[in-house]
Amino acid sequence: MKRRHAVVLVIVVAVAVALFTVWQLRAHPYVRERVLAAINERFDSQVALESLSIDLVPRPRASGTVLTLRHNGRTDVPPLITIEDFAATASVLGITGQPVTLSSITLNHLNIHMPPGGLNPGGNKPPDAVHAAHDERPSPLIIDEIVSREARLEIASRRPGRLPRVFEIHDLVMHDFGRPQGARFHAGITNPIPRGRVETSGTFGPWHADEPRLTPVRGDYTFRNADLNVIKGIGGVLSSVGRYSGILDRIEVEGQTETPDFSLDLAGQPVPLTTTYQAIVDGTNGDTWLERVNARLGKTTINAKGAIVRTEQVKGRHITLDVEIAGGELEDLMRLAVKTASPPLIGRVDLKTKLVLPAGEGDVLERLELDGSFSLAQATFANVDVQQKITMLSERGRGDEHADGVGKSVVSRMSGQFTLRDGQLDFRQLTFGVPGAVVQLAGTYHLRTEVMAFRGNLLLDASLADMTSGLKSLLVRMAQPFFSRPGGGSRIPILVTGTREHARFGLDRSRVLRRG
Repeated sequence: MKRRHAVVLVIVVAVAVALFTVWQLRAHPYVRERVLAAINERFDSQVALESLSIDLVPRPRASGTVLTLRHNGRTDVPPLITIEDFAATASVLGITGQPVTLSSITLNHLNIHMPPGGLNPGGNKPPDAVHAAHDERPSPLIIDEIVSREARLEIASRRPGRLPRVFEIHDLVMHDFGRPQGARFHAGITNPIPRGRVETSGTFGPWHADEPRLTPVRGDYTFRNADLNVIKGIGGVLSSVGRYSGILDRIEVEGQTETPDFSLDLAGQPVPLTTTYQAIVDGTNGDTWLERVNARLGKTTINAKGAIVRTEQVKGRHITLDVEIAGGELEDLMRLAVKTASPPLIGRVDLKTKLVLPAGEGDVLERLELDGSFSLAQATFANVDVQQKITMLSERGRGDEHADGVGKSVVSRMSGQFTLRDGQLDFRQLTFGVPGAVVQLAGTYHLRTEVMAFRGNLLLDASLADMTSGLKSLLVRMAQPFFSRPGGGSRIPILVTGTREHARFGLDRSRVLRRG
């Protein structure tokens, strides 16, 4: 009986092994085709594999190399997804049920190439608000956990000639991919310029198979210790936090930044800078439209709005902003532009300008373009000698022949229109006034060399004779016709040359003679 039992046991085991072997041989292609079909349907793509190995015991496992997904079967663009190698686990019910459910998948060298997209070919307006129709179809593939330590996301632009937008993604962990509520994720992303690591978490999806650009995304981010010194012309360490939501074509972002030591290389003096902003980002090409930017530079508030877009065949982005300052502190701006420890001029400033920073890798100050107007009120000079001369100018302009400028200092007012290109400021209608005198100038000032060249008129309320006495008064009365001013007073043609530290003021004799 024992022999019979042993023989029966051996036969049963042999049959079980044979059946299991047959089941495995038949199950392998079944599992392979079932998983690939689910991937095909989920991403609306054609899937190709270089190799695939499946183990069904002790629990289903799969590993493979060189997996590629071509969205809509397109061969005219790089594959939507390329994975050099992967490993996945599942339960028997997971790979045989509907939908196909994988417990986990680990990806190595994941590359995602978003096909050309974007709703705004014009490049000067933000994408229209689009509400993506929710894909009601249940996902044929669910992955409980996705882990990718190193990945690369490349977003191609719809506009011909534009460089793709590239992100390095580290330590991506995603849960519940394929479920209706979207996949929860956390990842670190390397920001190229200024270089730093952005930590972000939120939800992604559900994946829009027909139109990947309509896939929803939302989350929060932090960006710490970004070194601005890698951008030629500026310096400081920036930190930022914020949140975002929308679809890949139109992501609405709001956040704030802090740069406690912001500076321009021109002066090298740090000034605290904070900003809050609202923006719209086209995730398919990276173009950004700044709906509102409120910056605080020292004690001065700066408001701006505009666009940051990529340009053809040029690294970086083209920035266009409308900037406005109302009642700002002039010394905050002077600290960015002047190397001296104390600002040479203080007062209240109003400014409106169009700011353009073309894409490129050159110095910011050499690329920066401005076109605007400004006005200063209650302005006084920090240098006692300069302020004394300004006060004396005011006294003489009102006819005080004994003016010495040692009385109560007068405040100045200044206004003008300006443009900045290639590091040179061109002033037109530059007006400087104190009680009794007005200086009208036009000319240029180079930011780096500090060389200036201005010409214009000194307008005085008093005549030349009113400012002198004795024999000198008789002589200047003879010259008064050369300097007479309609309505009374004097107009003296002047030149201002030299540098900011060694300015030279003089009479423009050529215009005096022409007038005579």
